[in-house]
Amino acid sequence: MFSRPLNDYELQFWKDNHYLVLRQPFTPEQREELQRWTNEMMTWPDAPGKWMKYFEPSPLTGEKMLCRIENFLPYHGGFSSLLQNDILFEILEQLMGEPAVLFKEKINLKLAGGAGFGAHQDAPAFITFDQRYHITMMLAIDDSTIDNGCVQFSSPVETYKTLAQNPDGTICSELEKELSWTSLEVQAGDIVLFDSYIPHRSPTNPSKKSRRAGFITYNRESEGCHRDDYFADKRRSFPPECERVEGMDYSEKESLYNLGNPIR
Repeated sequence: MFSRPLNDYELQFWKDNHYLVLRQPFTPEQREELQRWTNEMMTWPDAPGKWMKYFEPSPLTGEKMLCRIENFLPYHGGFSSLLQNDILFEILEQLMGEPAVLFKEKINLKLAGGAGFGAHQDAPAFITFDQRYHITMMLAIDDSTIDNGCVQFSSPVETYKTLAQNPDGTICSELEKELSWTSLEVQAGDIVLFDSYIPHRSPTNPSKKSRRAGFITYNRESEGCHRDDYFADKRRSFPPECERVEGMDYSEKESLYNLGNPIR
């Protein structure tokens, strides 16, 4: 994985489009390993104070269905080494113009029947610690296709511009209709890098195949290392089901920690 830094063509594509696809940086054996690691984590039991598992209601049965795993790097050596690779940080430095640090990590599972994600920009939801710019690496665990609800990006917008929002933090509905959207299909093992200002969304997965993908976010080192602070605040403000207090209202920070998401 990541055997080299980015070339001039890739850097220009990033500048023009705010995202970049790196096709098949893994060997077949490594791709299988990514899927095996994800399968393992899906079986981890709920563990208050450790990894964070979130659920959505299944549209087929109405029962709760696992849709996300967060805060897993301290408990998984393989993913921890992979997502903090030296060449990866060199690539991030090329794109950011300065060294990067890890901000947060999650795997969105989008299992069969899983809900989509509303149109949004990440930047408005990432401001808790006065950070202004992030890059997310989408790591495709499964093939991501139109059939199973792949991510859609809009045409590039003005750099560092936050668009008008609905009350829930998603992009204003009328503006969303005016934007041009393109579905980005990728294969298992592909990587997509995108910045925190590009609008994106994804539809429901009506297929019988999962669309699992890691979304690993990094910020500029000069804006501070706040990974532990992020997860501590999220655990207080929007905790996983196993840590919630009955009768407690967690809606105050929902637009920060559940932006456009199906978690309930």
